Amino acid sequence: MRLTYRQVEFFKAIMERGTITEAASALRVSQPAVSKALRALEDELGLKLFERTQSGLLPTFEARTFYKEVARSFIGLEILSGIARELHELKHGRLVIGVIPALSMGWMPKLVARFLQRFPSANLTLETFSSPDIAQMVGQGRLDIGIAQASTNDVSIRRTDLFSIDTVCVMPKGHPLSRKDYVTPKDLTSIYLISLSRPDIIRKQVEALLAENGITLPQRLEVTVGSALCKLVGEGVGVGLVDLETAMNFAPDMIEVKRFEPQIKMPISLLQSLRRPESELERRFAAFIKDSAPLSVAGPPNH
Repeated sequence: MRLTYRQVEFFKAIMERGTITEAASALRVSQPAVSKALRALEDELGLKLFERTQSGLLPTFEARTFYKEVARSFIGLEILSGIARELHELKHGRLVIGVIPALSMGWMPKLVARFLQRFPSANLTLETFSSPDIAQMVGQGRLDIGIAQASTNDVSIRRTDLFSIDTVCVMPKGHPLSRKDYVTPKDLTSIYLISLSRPDIIRKQVEALLAENGITLPQRLEVTVGSALCKLVGEGVGVGLVDLETAMNFAPDMIEVKRFEPQIKMPISLLQSLRRPESELERRFAAFIKDSAPLSVAGPPNH
């Protein structure tokens, strides 16, 4: 016995609407199509489901019994359809996102806010870690998505290049370097330089650039995050090199920002695990990230 969904759907409509005409109207099909499907269903079941009377169709005992089971089945289908709709609306599951501090104060909160406007039922957790920690946690499955500056050789991670952010020189208001159009490595020899920590990609590129120019600077003060560096600069401690995104989060009356030449870029990547398939929520959020570069990638201000 092979029943089709369409046959059962037509039978259910006839039982609930009372006539073939009303059933056809509800299903937006022709009356002959409903009559044909009903005859095929009766033939398949080997049962007479309706008595044809002058007043219309009269369901048989077999039809009423069969309808009870059909109704139960359709309730189950409605539940499944509801779950499918909720999955499409991203109501199920939670996405855990790791982001580096440089992008956690401005770009990422704005991006998440826009995403939630489009998908208000999405469940997100936003956490801030260093780039090496993010790569490790994505590989371990502790983060679903990572936004980091570090490249990784972990074969379990898929890395997608997103954008690069310029490195700028930040200095206290009124600092002698603020009179220059841009800052060069040679300008750093006569100032107190606050450095980022050794694992930071900006720190590594700055040290390589200084070495190329034969410049050696004393290591006096280093910090792990760019926001702390900018805060120290604002307090008048010294000058530092930091990504533009971080610098833009500080009020212009606290620090001054100058272009640094030659340019040093901080590449940003999207990290995802290859050990499991993407959820619909992860797929949509990843696509949203790829279309949402921060304003700071357009180039640093010159003020």
